[in-house]
Amino acid sequence: MAEVSDSAGTGKGLPCCSWHDANPATAMCVSCARPVCRECDRFLGYRHYCPECAPSVPAPYPYPYPYPLPPPIPYRPPEPSDEREKRWWRADWGLLEVFVAWLVIFGLYNVVGIILYVSTENPLFFNYLAYALVFCPLIAASVWYILRRHGRGLKELGWQWGKPSRTLAYGTLGALVALVLSYGTFFLVYLIFYLLAGRGPVSADSEQWQDLSNGYLVLVIVVVVILAPIFEELFFRGLFYPALRNRLKPTWAIILNGAVFGVIHFQPLFMVSLILVGITLAYLYEKTDSLAAPIITHALYNLAVIIVSLLAGW
Repeated sequence: MAEVSDSAGTGKGLPCCSWHDANPATAMCVSCARPVCRECDRFLGYRHYCPECAPSVPAPYPYPYPYPLPPPIPYRPPEPSDEREKRWWRADWGLLEVFVAWLVIFGLYNVVGIILYVSTENPLFFNYLAYALVFCPLIAASVWYILRRHGRGLKELGWQWGKPSRTLAYGTLGALVALVLSYGTFFLVYLIFYLLAGRGPVSADSEQWQDLSNGYLVLVIVVVVILAPIFEELFFRGLFYPALRNRLKPTWAIILNGAVFGVIHFQPLFMVSLILVGITLAYLYEKTDSLAAPIITHALYNLAVIIVSLLAGW
């Protein structure tokens, strides 16, 4: 560390301020232990802090200096010692940029969806085609841009396999739990609707599913069982969940992540079911520290839903 002579002329060297090399330090930050000059000193509760550790506290002493103060740096907790927590700590992108990315993705995809809805007789197939050609590339571009902007990589995203047996076990068990919770809730909603309306609810897509030819149906299944689990987990768990977890306790982050996942699908009949599925996927991501388990769960769940929909006509 550089030193400057003190003002008393005793010849003893004083450490320089961490922000101003020409200024002698007058205090030491109690949080990060970096030396600060009078201009950078933040005095709070009889303790000295640096501008990073207490950015909202004004400098206690007027100290003329030809250079302006550094801009306040948003507070971040110090890097944790636990290796697993370090992975979440390094995922330092914010909720605002994730929200903006989703607005762009959702907006462009829905513009294409509306055009297809009014211009085709059976828009279900073409909506899934737009999902593959528009929605998935937009998610990939958003993930790439946010990771690159923060200098992060696939590790912070959770793009890792982990232990194969453990990942497969969690993914398969998660799919069973998601199906039980989802269809248990669906039958409860169905029963309530039947008691109130005297008939069961009908999904708007059920007839269109039945009208799809075999070739189109295969393509739709590929989109729903392969593409959707990968790209939705990249966004909702890979990007969105760490942004929540760095601001909330894990339990609340899991619940809020699942709630947004369920609501944003805009399927009133299945909304509660999808919320429970989203909570299950977020829990798996938190538990395994990997996107592999929730992707497997998501894929198996979607495959089971397609089979049930084709057989039962839902």
